[in-house]
Amino acid sequence: MHEARNSGRGAFLDCTKAVGVEFPEKFPTVYAACMQAGIDPVRQPIPIAPAAHYHMGGIHVDGSGRSSLDGLWACGEVAATGAHGANRLASNSLLEAVVFAARIADDIQGLLPNHKVVAWSGEDADDGLENGEGQSALMTRLRQTMSRHVGVVRNADGLVKALQIFAELEAEARDPQLRNALIAARMIAAAALVRKESRGGHQRSDFPDTDPALARRTFTTLAKCKRIATEAARPAPAARTPAAQTAA
Repeated sequence: MHEARNSGRGAFLDCTKAVGVEFPEKFPTVYAACMQAGIDPVRQPIPIAPAAHYHMGGIHVDGSGRSSLDGLWACGEVAATGAHGANRLASNSLLEAVVFAARIADDIQGLLPNHKVVAWSGEDADDGLENGEGQSALMTRLRQTMSRHVGVVRNADGLVKALQIFAELEAEARDPQLRNALIAARMIAAAALVRKESRGGHQRSDFPDTDPALARRTFTTLAKCKRIATEAARPAPAARTPAAQTAA
């Protein structure tokens, strides 16, 4: 699916024969979404796209779901508890979420102040293009970059390109949500760049084999990923000509 879309052919799910006229009754929600997008699944193939699980087991937590960041708990597919090994998908993470969500709720109980907590709505942010359409365009570019270079199939060139784009976006980012998304994107891309193998949901076209030496849990930090990203984002030094090498 990933390669078909990148080549321009596209990928499609054809339900015209298997479901056909029964589509509205059997899958009403999907049918309504397709029709809203101008696609009649009774008569037309449905365009589809793969989804990358960027956060599989990404946040290290303890038995109560606490992360290393004060005030942040995590559970389910996003958390690295060790309860289900490296398999962080589907029913495993759902079952784990049931247990750890209850543990987290108990852990949080009594920590919040008694007065009413009011969430920040963003209404105090500066108005204008920079915090409206402009920031939205930056978020769109971030998502497109993640899908293209850090998604289903990765390689060094694409990951370095992604890190360079993230640096450009960071210079223009003003919205807190966008800045947070850029931090997560940088950490994912930097970790993928230094893991020179393919394993689970991490597929490197330039390192297609699994490296037995990496069959273990690894940890990283934001500071370490920043160093990796900074190094990767630097332009490659210009190649020296034979004449210059001779003179040197």
